[in-house]
Amino acid sequence: MSELILRPDAKGKINLGDLAKNVSSYRVTKNTTGELILTPFAEIPLSDKWIFDDKEKLEQFKKQMRHNEAA
Repeated sequence: MSELILRPDAKGKINLGDLAKNVSSYRVTKNTTGELILTPFAEIPLSDKWIFDDKEKLEQFKKQMRHNEAA
């Protein structure tokens, strides 16, 4: 685990720069000691959501991807 010190600007914003690469949003959790925990998310287009809603198709897709990687 790496550690960085980031300072907020005058408006309280923190720039994550390259740390936010390929991330579309974060869930922020504040614990009892005031620590902020950022959980990154990579969202998908609505047109691609169907495969995640169909568990059987998703498993077939994952199986095919594993097969392709092994080949």
